[in-house]
Amino acid sequence: MEKTNAFQPKGTVKVIKGTIIMPEAGGLKFILSPVNMAGKPDGNPLLPIFDKKWNKVRAEARGLFASKTGTYKLGSVAGVTAVQSDVWVQHILCQDEKLKVDLKALEECLKKVATSAVYEKASVHVSSILVSAIPELPDMLKEQCVSKGLSVYFYEESESK
Repeated sequence: MEKTNAFQPKGTVKVIKGTIIMPEAGGLKFILSPVNMAGKPDGNPLLPIFDKKWNKVRAEARGLFASKTGTYKLGSVAGVTAVQSDVWVQHILCQDEKLKVDLKALEECLKKVATSAVYEKASVHVSSILVSAIPELPDMLKEQCVSKGLSVYFYEESESK
């Protein structure tokens, strides 16, 4: 029998028909956005969506690579872009130089995002486009975030551009 902590709040998962650039929920929201070791924007399928409202996400992701330091390595949160006072894009460094997702690095990124979200009392928001690119992501989010009492929101993006 699995032991549960009665004092730890239960995390929730919610699926929303809508776009990631209009995140629901109150409080601080963390939006996951992958970056890669090559610094190429085409490794991130979410940039065209972010460009509709927050074009600084692309610019800051490019800047993170251009000014990389020793902390710019797989498994780290490369940086955070505050696109609104209550919406922060978390640039998770989980793709190698060939733009392939490194699952071990992704797990490390999610651990760091979860720790920060617990501290900041934030919820985690993910686009269906990212889930399509990384099918293992929902299970990893449940393990790393929901199990720690965090709310995770999945957005079913419409196919229209």
